[in-house]
Amino acid sequence: MKSFFAPGKLMLSGEYSVLQGAHALAVPTKMGQHLKVEAYAKNDLRYSAYDDANNLWLDFHLSEAKSEAEVLVRDILYQAMDKEALKGWHLSTKLDFPRAWGLGSSSTFISLIAQWTEHEVWPLFFKFLKGSGYDVAVAEERACLMYQLEEEHKPKWTKVKIPKFFKDTALVYLGEKQNSANEVKRFLSEKRSAALVEEISSLSLNLLELKDRKELAEWMIEHESKTAELIGRRPVPPLRLPKIEGQAKSLGAWGGDFIWLSHAESIKTVQENGFPDAYPFFKLVED
Repeated sequence: MKSFFAPGKLMLSGEYSVLQGAHALAVPTKMGQHLKVEAYAKNDLRYSAYDDANNLWLDFHLSEAKSEAEVLVRDILYQAMDKEALKGWHLSTKLDFPRAWGLGSSSTFISLIAQWTEHEVWPLFFKFLKGSGYDVAVAEERACLMYQLEEEHKPKWTKVKIPKFFKDTALVYLGEKQNSANEVKRFLSEKRSAALVEEISSLSLNLLELKDRKELAEWMIEHESKTAELIGRRPVPPLRLPKIEGQAKSLGAWGGDFIWLSHAESIKTVQENGFPDAYPFFKLVED
């Protein structure tokens, strides 16, 4: 038996604008997805997928793939390895995080398959998934990254260290997973301000230079304002959250995914107001 692991991810800055070349700061989560590979008696490949509660949500033979999710798994595997070589294996994946959290069940799967088959990960990602690819880079590097998509299908990144005071901030799941593929399509369907993209890119770089939570709260206001202008939508936290100490910033696809709180003292307040999934920053993020 062989085992593999890929961490999930969160993007702290540069959401949306990363698709047009802005720098984005991304971090790995402690939770991820595991792959176990075992010999299988039948002349086929069996794939089983378990969620974080150990519930089986996919279980099929590759030759019998029917649903959209099953066909995607099949096509990724057929792209990564010769069909005959795939026969006689049982692949099972297990998530550490709820599927609804959007921490990267698809991107971690791509990374896991690339690890097992020793196939280059980027052709798999850009052929089958939409987005900038930052999530795959984080899964591969298992490190905090300053990521940039210089041109289509040509990412670059550097490993970075995030400020220590982030330990006094918090992360909250809003409870309504957003469809990242649809958000990517919507964002790219309209012409966006190159000047705003550049300003947000500079904010990503500036994030690493912040000294305390007061500066972070001010940074969050500016980043939310510029991103709202870029995508033509109102910032989410003021619409959804109770009055909290400090500021809040949307992460990922704006709407129902995670938000970042500048002050961890706000955890109790948001939990008491209908958002139970609130955690100290390094409870979720790999430190």
